[in-house]
Parts: sequence; C-alpha cells; structure tokens
Amino acid sequence: MGLRIQRRTALKALLGLASFGLQPPRASARPGWTSIGFSQGGLPLVVHHLGSGPTNLLILGGQHGGPESNTIDLVEQLLAYFSDRPSALPSSISLDIMPVANPDGAATDSRQFLSGVDPNRNWGSSDWMPDTFDSNGHFVVGLGGPVPFSEQETRALRDWALQSRPALIVNFHSAGGFMFGARGGRNGDLSEAYADASGYYLPVSGGGTRMLGYRTSGTMASWQRDRGFQGIFVELTSPSDPEFDRNLAGLQAVLGLLAI
Repeated sequence: MGLRIQRRTALKALLGLASFGLQPPRASARPGWTSIGFSQGGLPLVVHHLGSGPTNLLILGGQHGGPESNTIDLVEQLLAYFSDRPSALPSSISLDIMPVANPDGAATDSRQFLSGVDPNRNWGSSDWMPDTFDSNGHFVVGLGGPVPFSEQETRALRDWALQSRPALIVNFHSAGGFMFGARGGRNGDLSEAYADASGYYLPVSGGGTRMLGYRTSGTMASWQRDRGFQGIFVELTSPSDPEFDRNLAGLQAVLGLLAI
C-alpha cells in the first residue's frame, strides 16, 4: 500500500507541474523506455523496452487508473522481474511494458481520463458508441467520447501499437476473475495456455456480455480484433492483490509458445 501512496503522490506532483504549463522530461531521454505521448494532464505515457527479439509483446496495466491500481502494481512487478532476470526472456522475444496507461486517473483515483471519457470505450472499433456502459454496468452519456479516438491518450496507444505491431497484447484489469483472448494461435492456443497456467476462467467464445453483465463498446480488445491483433484480456480476481505469481506463470506459458 505504501508504494501505491508514493506513486500517487509522485503522479500528483507531476500533474501539478503540468497545470503550470511545465512538462515532465520525455521518457525517450532515458535508455530502455519511450514516452509515446502525454496525458491530458501533461504526464508522460511511458513504455519500457526489454529484450531485442523479433517477436514483440505489449503488456498494459492501469488503463482504468486508481480504482484498478493493482494492475499497475502487477505490471510494475513484471517489469522488475524481467529486468532483473534477462535470461528469463527468450532471445526471440521483446517486451514493451506500460504499467500506467492512464496516469491522470492513477493520480486522481479515477477510472476516466480528465475529460471524463473512459479509456476503454474510446477505441475506434466497429461497435464504438458515444454513450455506453461503464465498468460498473451504468449507462453514461458521453463516456465513449464525441468521436472514436477523440482522446490523446487513446490515439498515442493506438499509434504505438500500429507502429510496433505486437504479436500479442496483454491487458490487465480488475476485478472479475476471468479472462478473454484470441484462440487458435499459430504456435498453439495462447489464451488456453495462459488460462491453464494461471487458473483464470476462460469462457467459451462469445461469453463476454454474459460474464460482464452488460454490453461493452469501443474497447481496445474490440479494436484489436478488427485490426487482426492477438490479445489477452485478464480481469484479476481481487480489487487489490496484483496476483503476481499466477500471472507470471500465465505469461511464461505464453512466452514458451511464442518462442517456438
């Protein structure tokens, strides 16, 4: 809990700098990480890079900010694990790791961007809608934004994905205790491998609305499918525990298949 308070304090400090027109230093000035853009509050959108293999994975946490801060904890722990153990990453694999996809939401303890738009309802998928359901099943006017990709954070992440073309995107949320994913990968079923190793429930195809209890629209996962990206979406079981061990096991199972 102390680390979360320290992180939130640091983010609020940076957010305060941004409010005075001052910009934090670009992450690209530091080896091993890149600022792919800035939040509406002026915070850098940081992607860390590990490994140099041709098969790239993008791992995301914190898309829904402070209320899902355990996903930030998880991705930071994964970053530390693979940073400290280079040999744990197959030579054919490279990782792009983004612990905080919504830094303003992490700083203000909000699920949304500063504009009030939901980070996971603003993607230009075929099912995007301006008015849609939030993560608590409430229908909210304007939650999807005025148009797809209206928010600078969504555009920055989209552009990075299109530029880097990851073989797999792993996106962590909480809390539901299940996962979704593309099935039938070239080197084996990545979603089933993750589910078997981690113990998360993987519903049959088309079970999303039944599991969530409401209809989603304009999600990153829907946009990924439209664009032909492989993806795994994990809902942690706990709203507070990062569940590191089981997700490390799932990720290692996937890496084993991708490295074949």
